[in-house]
Amino acid sequence: MSCMTHFLFFVVLFLFVTPAFHTVVVAQGNVPEPEKPSLYVEVKEEKPKIPFFQGFTLSADVYGIVQYLLWDYGGVEGALRLNLKNTFFPIVEMGIGKCDKEEENTHILYKTTAPFARVGIDFNMLKNKLQDNRLYVGVRYGISKYDFDISGPALEDPVWGGAEPFDYRGISTTSHWAEALVGVQVKLWKKLHMGWAIRYRRELSSTKNIYAKPYYIPGYGTTVNSGTLGFTYSLIFDMNWGMKKMKMKIKNEELRVKNEE
Repeated sequence: MSCMTHFLFFVVLFLFVTPAFHTVVVAQGNVPEPEKPSLYVEVKEEKPKIPFFQGFTLSADVYGIVQYLLWDYGGVEGALRLNLKNTFFPIVEMGIGKCDKEEENTHILYKTTAPFARVGIDFNMLKNKLQDNRLYVGVRYGISKYDFDISGPALEDPVWGGAEPFDYRGISTTSHWAEALVGVQVKLWKKLHMGWAIRYRRELSSTKNIYAKPYYIPGYGTTVNSGTLGFTYSLIFDMNWGMKKMKMKIKNEELRVKNEE
């Protein structure tokens, strides 16, 4: 009986002491509680803010110069284009167009030389606005005020006979047109770039006269069809100081982060 009594005493003591001991240990912090899952917060990388005004470009259409010198018609033109946030590019284009052409079948001679101007805007379509190369679409409004001469063989009267001279000089005309274009600009060396663009032009209006419709509009092209395609190949001097400052800022920030690591 004595052994049995001692055994029961130790069992009861174990049942009471063990929970109390566990409570003390937990209270003292010796047994760590299970970690609770923390809330995941995504840290978004901040994109560099591009200043509003980035600079400007000056350009000359090389293809137009070749046309002007070697063909019956063509134009010499230059352009000034502003750079806003490397995304929007308001532009002014100005030049002189000329035509001195004789039609092979009718022998009608058309001649004019006059200035023209266009205003519009281009949009950079590339996602990365910080690179030097660009793919853009744009629109233009063009205007030219010019005089043209038109002459040809005398017109014979099939009813009464005789011939009427066909020779008209200094016909004053003003023409308006619209353009839509797509083009690219590629860096060659430092500030020197090159670019080309395909343009679709459509005549909006021209001064009406009783003698003849203008065959060629300076800055627009021939009027044989309701619309015409044009092409420009330009050398561009890009004064983009805003881009230089942005690249220096990004480089300095990368060095700062690297040094902190």
